[in-house]
Amino acid sequence: MMADDVIVTCITPILRPLRTAAQARAVERHTIDVVGVPGLVLMEHAGRAVCDVVFAHHRGGVVVVVCGGGNNGGDGFVCARHLLGRGVHVVVFTPRARSSLTGDAATAAQLLDKAVVARGLDSAVVVTAFDTDRLAALRPTVVVDALFGTGLSRALDDDSTAVVTAIANARAGGATVIAVDVPSGLPTDGQVPHGAVVDADITVTFGEKVAHASEPGAVHCGRVVDVDIGFVADSAAVVDAVTICALDGIRLPPLDTSAHKNRYGHVGVVVGGDGTRGAALLSARAAQRTGAGLVTLLGHATMLRPDGLMGRDLDDDDAFNGLDVVVIGPGLPPKVALSLRQRLRAARDHGLQVVADAGALGALIHGDADVWTPHPGEAARVLGVDNKAIQGDRISAARALVKALGGVVVLKGACPIVATSSQLVVVEGGSVAMAVAGSGDVLTGVIAAALGGALGAGTTASRAIAAVHLHQQAGKGQARGLFACELADHVRHAVAVARGG
Repeated sequence: MMADDVIVTCITPILRPLRTAAQARAVERHTIDVVGVPGLVLMEHAGRAVCDVVFAHHRGGVVVVVCGGGNNGGDGFVCARHLLGRGVHVVVFTPRARSSLTGDAATAAQLLDKAVVARGLDSAVVVTAFDTDRLAALRPTVVVDALFGTGLSRALDDDSTAVVTAIANARAGGATVIAVDVPSGLPTDGQVPHGAVVDADITVTFGEKVAHASEPGAVHCGRVVDVDIGFVADSAAVVDAVTICALDGIRLPPLDTSAHKNRYGHVGVVVGGDGTRGAALLSARAAQRTGAGLVTLLGHATMLRPDGLMGRDLDDDDAFNGLDVVVIGPGLPPKVALSLRQRLRAARDHGLQVVADAGALGALIHGDADVWTPHPGEAARVLGVDNKAIQGDRISAARALVKALGGVVVLKGACPIVATSSQLVVVEGGSVAMAVAGSGDVLTGVIAAALGGALGAGTTASRAIAAVHLHQQAGKGQARGLFACELADHVRHAVAVARGG
């Protein structure tokens, strides 16, 4: 994070890294094999960290810890041992046979056994087989999910699914569910779960993963607590050339009070027919609210336009002259976008930037736009797959879209992804108010204004990231029933807040 007193001179996204499962494994191996930190020491730190979170949410009663057979289960055994030391009534369920435990997990289970004996407690504190009825009868106040960790890449089997169901029932009965590293059943790299998955209220992780911040995993993780347990990473741990990050916020440079309208960019918006012109008007309104200096509608000479917007005849050869950015696609038939391709290419040779959305997706091709803004359905058409494939693995879809389209791709969704060939940034959101027709058209206008300079200097990617963040902030805290035009108006406040106003 940047210090509050740092004055930025260009748009500065504040990012935090997200690890894939492969990166998490590489970091762990480097810490153990190269740095020389024993795995059992890391497990001790991890289990103690989980214990701290559990203890903070313990309301009396029983804490149930469900331990699997791998290192995730080992973290659970350590957590249980520390909870016993703090006087908490703990019951540990181990769906795996104790004889099947190996390595550090087996050692952690043995240390728990010794702690039980040393305290003169009933050895039945540790259960060697999972018992759904007993878990329900205990009415736990907290359930710790230490069943599976980051290594899971398959659907849960029937026995594990039964455990997940029992955890869900306990949660429905009022228990707080705390997952270790990732909720069991949730793929680490952002894919849709293959089957049953634990819904956690809190996830304690040791290096934030892709699933924690992106769709569809974030909804299963609850509040994510990232704890440093002593991992040491180096270049050997970077096993993917594309960096994946989550966005914490943006810093915008201060306004120049002596600047004139041309400093903040001239945005043009291509308008479709009368029945669909509303989409273009939403983009234009959003560009104005973001702070664009001038906004011009590009359409037929006879078109009506709201006050505050200029107009040009799209058929004129000089329609694109003097524009910094053009929005093409909202409410526009693909054939119109296709007919403009050559003129746009010529204008791009003279510095025009293009934001392509909706009807322009598929009509324009690789390299024809600076920023592309597909929703999942449009992304599916570009890639020749179905919507389910896009939403099933949004990270991979974003990468494929960059290869197919070039430039910067904004894959829309509850947690949009801003992707380039070297970086993917997940912008956390989740405002239900934004699930309304026209929300995407508003985003397109905000991006266009940002490219034109309304928010300050920056790379194309940083401007797009800032625009997506401001769009999400504009919808934050709003209730269902929000009009897209109202969302556009809220962007103005979001920009002011980002500037510290």
